[in-house]
Amino acid sequence: MMNEIRADFAPVTDLLTAFVHTFDEEYSVELGSDFEAVDDEKIVYAIAMMDEEARNFAENFVARFPACAVFDIFTLSFFHELGHLETAWDMVDDVAQRNKLRKMTDKKKACALYYRLHNERIATDWAGEYLTAHLAEMIELEKKILGLLKKVLDKYPDE
Repeated sequence: MMNEIRADFAPVTDLLTAFVHTFDEEYSVELGSDFEAVDDEKIVYAIAMMDEEARNFAENFVARFPACAVFDIFTLSFFHELGHLETAWDMVDDVAQRNKLRKMTDKKKACALYYRLHNERIATDWAGEYLTAHLAEMIELEKKILGLLKKVLDKYPDE
């Protein structure tokens, strides 16, 4: 089943890969279960659901970059991960801070603090600045991406 799903998402993956190759030919993109940047070269993307964590992420992003309010959570998430790749040279070891945040019981506060971590902040800064500077082109790219995603999701209405 997963191979069939990956095949259905191939046009999305191909479009995203072509886009990230405009930054670096070594970058790759693949479908996964959550958004993440891996080894400074790969973006794993997922179907973005608007849960509380995603809402907090989008609110934080748009509060810092109001022009980005036009974008879907998928686009904000994908560009945030691309921001990790593009700012990899400036990342710091923040494992201790991340572990402290995981132990917090106030999840909203933990989420707000998470986006203030150095690595998360600079990835979002890169993404917000890029999306804002290339607004018209990125709106057009998003239309293509979301159109392809809709075709796939329409095939799996109960998933």
